[in-house]
Amino acid sequence: MRIVAVLLTVALAAATALAQQSVPPPPQPPADKPPAAVQPAANGPSLDVTLKFIQDKVNQQGKIVYVESENNSITGERVSENSGARSAKAAGPAFGRSPAKKGSAGAAGGGTSPEHIAETEVVSYDPVGALSLQEEGTKTEVVKSGLIMMPVTENWTKTWQVNFKNVEKLEVLSSADYRHRVNPSMTYQDDPPYFELIIHLAAGRSVTRHMQTVPINKHGKTTESDEKIQEFALHFRDEDAANRVAKAMIHAIELCGGGSLPEPF
Repeated sequence: MRIVAVLLTVALAAATALAQQSVPPPPQPPADKPPAAVQPAANGPSLDVTLKFIQDKVNQQGKIVYVESENNSITGERVSENSGARSAKAAGPAFGRSPAKKGSAGAAGGGTSPEHIAETEVVSYDPVGALSLQEEGTKTEVVKSGLIMMPVTENWTKTWQVNFKNVEKLEVLSSADYRHRVNPSMTYQDDPPYFELIIHLAAGRSVTRHMQTVPINKHGKTTESDEKIQEFALHFRDEDAANRVAKAMIHAIELCGGGSLPEPF
């Protein structure tokens, strides 16, 4: 799989002077001129235009429906969807699952294999440089009820917000490569393949992602929880779309003063 890594480095301008030489302070901007941080960059679109582009391109992806196969990285043994060896958590908390579809490829014995759904949405953006994001999905877990093991299916919704001034690095990976990095003991193959734009926050920065789960049968109850995350992924149907949004995000990060500082020496 081809891996595209985008490292962000925002260089800070520094004035230097010869020894014993005084340098006058820079002139003050006119009183009616807005701060530079909110002005559009001279060599690119404004922050508002950039954020709108990101929102449109992410939301154009819609629901990416795929079938996934898994193999043990060491033995090469296939993990069957029907064996119970796979948990919803192993699929990654950011991915939903739709009901089993007969005749789909990937199931042991050629029987059934559930489709998976990957979808992220930019619900809104803040002109100061923030995105409000949402992801929805379905998960099924087998729980014990008395002496019987019963499947419990829940719909979940995750919401969070990220400010580009806190973003340090972006990556574009295939979904299979990304999932393998999260879970090195397994290798994955997605049909059709799709791509992840992974957003890494700067050291010491995190966002709070809220999750609500609602059961769709009489077993289980509605739950809500929060988690601190330092990276997350947006899902794209093709690598070109992911790279275009990554390029726009780099511009947004520069406008917001994010990225990593250069080493002093």
